[in-house]
Amino acid sequence: MALLEVRRLSKVFGGISAVDGLDFTVDGGGILSIIGPNGAGKTTLFNVLTGVYTPTEGHVFLEGEEVTHLTPYQRAAKGMSRTFQNVQAFLNMSAVENVMVGYHLHSHRRFVSSLLRLPKAVAANQEARDKAAELMEYVGLGDYVGMAADSLPYGALKRLEIARALATEPKILMLDEPAAGLNPTETQALDDLIQEIAANGVTILLVEHDMRLVMGISDHIIVLDHRRLFGRGGKGPLSMLEITGLAAHYGPIQALKGVDVSVGELVALVGANGAGKTTLMRTLSGVLPASAGEVLFDGTLITGLSADARVRLGISQVPEGRQVFGPMSVVDNLKLGAYTRPRREIAESLARVYDMFPRLEQRQSQAAGTLSGGEQQMLALSRALMAKPKLLLLDEPSMGLSPILVDETFDAIVKLRDAGTTVFVVEQNAFKALAIADRGYVMETGRTVLTDTASALLEDERVKEAYLGI
Repeated sequence: MALLEVRRLSKVFGGISAVDGLDFTVDGGGILSIIGPNGAGKTTLFNVLTGVYTPTEGHVFLEGEEVTHLTPYQRAAKGMSRTFQNVQAFLNMSAVENVMVGYHLHSHRRFVSSLLRLPKAVAANQEARDKAAELMEYVGLGDYVGMAADSLPYGALKRLEIARALATEPKILMLDEPAAGLNPTETQALDDLIQEIAANGVTILLVEHDMRLVMGISDHIIVLDHRRLFGRGGKGPLSMLEITGLAAHYGPIQALKGVDVSVGELVALVGANGAGKTTLMRTLSGVLPASAGEVLFDGTLITGLSADARVRLGISQVPEGRQVFGPMSVVDNLKLGAYTRPRREIAESLARVYDMFPRLEQRQSQAAGTLSGGEQQMLALSRALMAKPKLLLLDEPSMGLSPILVDETFDAIVKLRDAGTTVFVVEQNAFKALAIADRGYVMETGRTVLTDTASALLEDERVKEAYLGI
């Protein structure tokens, strides 16, 4: 029997569908993450599962018992607890009292005995306080037990919510963006805490945009897109792109010699000039035909598809050298990127890229060929984003840019990854590429010769010597 079962779950707000016919199960134990872009319906799903919203259609079962129409506190009493995307602490109470609230869910004290502070009620209250203090110690908040909640730093408040949720003795703990706003040190500590909670037998359902955290701790992953279930994967990276035995030729010269690559998050491909990196990108986008091997995109074999067919499926490329249309205006270059999409959606996409790169909005009427190198790179990247891709192929995005513009470009790439876009970046600047990537591949003479997490490749002596100049 599944711990949690969701059947055809939907939620509509005034004619707008926020969750659309979801079906999935959560077995007991482990960590299941739900990922997807903003607006995919992740937090709405949490609100429906926990009773904050009543579903328009569908059913929710907890250990085989239907809980669809139970209140939030009734579901919590049965073992379903959660935290919130925005901190929901009781700031007028002490930190330890916030955690005690969770313990009182299972308390059988009577109001009168509590009001009169009868011995049994006093003893029960002290027991709850002691347990709450122990839980605060468990989540790393031992130094804050005696403090007022409104005096805790933001990162501590996020942990306080987890402690309060644990105090309800959950069977399934639902964490909504627990890493939002945390610094790297706090995020790593959160990573350790979530894994420890799961190891102690509590099933974790996690919504999170930090893909490093998700990919590092998840046993299973569900992907939501446009409020529907888009895909599901098991332990390890969720793969959007699978390349097997790929070969390509320029006339009699074989440039790719049986390449195997899996792309499911932000993946970097590094190597020296002539290694075959750009050839691989051209083959993946359909510009250069493969002579052998297979390319699977989102489970579909696309090896023989044309370039425009791949764009329609959700693959966009930013080519080496940018290749903007110089005589045309910035806005016309951008609109070319959206040629596969309905006209009614173009304005929304323009607003999105202008928000990411305000300088393009300022220069929207300017001829693209008169832009600086950095601005042309912004334009090439934005043109690819206008197609609203699921997979973004980036070929040497830092080429010819100043150090400041390189940093800006790579910051933008990270934001795209965090927003749910799968990114495959080819880059000669191995250090910069691996510094932002989740995983990496090293390519030599048409073959991939090394693969590991990006952090491990940065420490690999062979990579240091050959590509990092160490």
